Amino acid sequence: MLITSTEFTWASINIATDLMTSGFLWLLLLGSLGGLLAGLLGVGGGMLFIPVITTYLLQYDISSAEMVKFTLANSIALVFMSGVSGTFRQIKMGNWQWKQSLTIGIPGAISNFFMTQAIQNGNWYQKEVFQTVFLGFLVLSILNMIFGKSKTSGNSHNQGNGNADTGENSVPYHFSLNNDWPSMLVGIFAGTIVALSGLGGGIIMVPLFLMILKKSMHSATALSLSIVPILSISALVKYISITPTHQISQYQSGYLLWIMLIPMLIGVIFFSSLGQKIATKVPVLWLRVIFALLSAFILIKTLLELYS
Repeated sequence: MLITSTEFTWASINIATDLMTSGFLWLLLLGSLGGLLAGLLGVGGGMLFIPVITTYLLQYDISSAEMVKFTLANSIALVFMSGVSGTFRQIKMGNWQWKQSLTIGIPGAISNFFMTQAIQNGNWYQKEVFQTVFLGFLVLSILNMIFGKSKTSGNSHNQGNGNADTGENSVPYHFSLNNDWPSMLVGIFAGTIVALSGLGGGIIMVPLFLMILKKSMHSATALSLSIVPILSISALVKYISITPTHQISQYQSGYLLWIMLIPMLIGVIFFSSLGQKIATKVPVLWLRVIFALLSAFILIKTLLELYS
């Protein structure tokens, strides 16, 4: 069936109108903030995306289990794009640690796939359970970020070439099972976290990279952000390929709601790499404080929702 130019124009106008009436500017702003934080802190932006998506979904009459799946799917889509955007910047700057990213990311992608499969095949993962899991990892992340110790990089304030960890990243990486099994376990754990919480995995990877791999703060955030797309791709494909119980929008692919995602994705794409650029020039203490304050705010908000 042929589509006339008039029909195409009206369809475009309808889509634009729907976007604007769905809070386009607010979603654009929050997506930009999430992307900025993802690049700055290496946490994928998921801890900001989750409350935004949950609040947005309250306007629809869907079951608790379905709300969790919609929340996870759309948060993972945003987290994936923030990681891709950040990785492109690393490639451009010559800082992409792709071998180590794959070593950690591939086991994580496998664990993510099986946990996502378990969530999709039943209604056991209700909203209350999801919020409890989310809160648990948020508290753990806050404690690790405040009290954890990181390696101090001698070049941490080097701004000449945009690489805050030139000394650390310049050492060639070679895979060794004896040396890399802790990294692989971190990846498996992070992949499970992505599937259960919709976070990018950075909320747990960054503290573990600081403690277990003894990386500097800047290097840990950069490595975490480059692993996020690998961890989340399998879950993203799954959520796109299945048909939800509730079809809540005409602009929908599986569990992905484009009416909400488009403005947030625009913000993520433009601001994730900016956050990563700024991170190389921000003192580690400031990064810890920003991370802790944001986490505490979201923790309080989620607690109020859970017990209201």
